[in-house]
Amino acid sequence: MLAFYSRIAGDKVKKVNSKFRIVLLAGFLAGFGHIVPVAGQEGHPMDGSWVGDWGLNSQDRHRVVIIMEWDISGLVGTINPGNEAIPFDTAVANPDDWSLYAEAEGVDAEGRPVTYIIEGAIDDLGTYNRTIAGTWMVGSNTGDFSITRQ
Repeated sequence: MLAFYSRIAGDKVKKVNSKFRIVLLAGFLAGFGHIVPVAGQEGHPMDGSWVGDWGLNSQDRHRVVIIMEWDISGLVGTINPGNEAIPFDTAVANPDDWSLYAEAEGVDAEGRPVTYIIEGAIDDLGTYNRTIAGTWMVGSNTGDFSITRQ
């Protein structure tokens, strides 16, 4: 019966099929438009594991791992996670220039309390393996650091 109807009123059926295809395509594109941005989001630019080094000069370097995460209260982080992890006491990320300021209280090699102050800025913000570089202070010692997101 449908074949007979199609032959008699072929233009009408064709228009219905074209309209149906347009509505179907529009619905698909609207749904796809919501999926694609979500798939491309990585979270806060400071989120993730960062690996690199810091040191007082180019010969005296120390490997460092920093884990940072943006949660509802702000930026939280840890220097060298593990048995001797040093959690951030304060961490501020400035979205105007994507700079980082973090403080943490730890101990030095002799077990004495020491304050860590980390100041840097993100380079290559649009890339996955972005870097943060700047000044690393441990007690009265000041050096530089560079870490890359893994």
